[in-house]
Amino acid sequence: MVRSLSSGFIAASSLATALLLGASVAQAGGGCRGSACYNLVTAPPVYGSINETYQVRPAQVQRRVVPAEYETVTDNVMIAPERRIPHHRAAVYETVTEKVLISAAGRRWEVTRDAYGNTVGCWVDVPARYGYQSRRVEVSPATIDYETVPAVYTQRQRQVMVRPTQVVREEIPAVYETRQRQVMVSPGSQYWSRSRY
Repeated sequence: MVRSLSSGFIAASSLATALLLGASVAQAGGGCRGSACYNLVTAPPVYGSINETYQVRPAQVQRRVVPAEYETVTDNVMIAPERRIPHHRAAVYETVTEKVLISAAGRRWEVTRDAYGNTVGCWVDVPARYGYQSRRVEVSPATIDYETVPAVYTQRQRQVMVRPTQVVREEIPAVYETRQRQVMVSPGSQYWSRSRY
């Protein structure tokens, strides 16, 4: 690269020398003629198109709340438990009448007077004596019977959470676009070109 710069410097020096010589010749001869003259040439800049990719929107993370979900569940609920109700039955009584012995049969000595006024003694048979006696007897004893009343159930509905509230994370990728723009490929320049006439 140093060489190219040096060569350029030498060429520029030669060109300057030639221009000076040409100017001297022109001054001496009264004008620039023929191959000793140089023309100033202007080269316009050169432009081209390039594609550039740029970010329109950066990557984003969005969070979305998904509410909980519930379902209705029907349950059988006992509102009254099973119970036993006692039924008391009193004892049954009846009146019974029985013949009972009041006094047993026997003999007793009995003294009396006969028709003539004489005292007479003899044995007299005394029959047994009976009477009737009533009494209360128990025919059947007192009892307790139990009645079983089944439990009572009813249906009740309730809300049950089948899925809790969730936060869903969503990633949105970045958005890019491509556009063209004009760039200068080479700048304009001016140089001296030897005249052909």
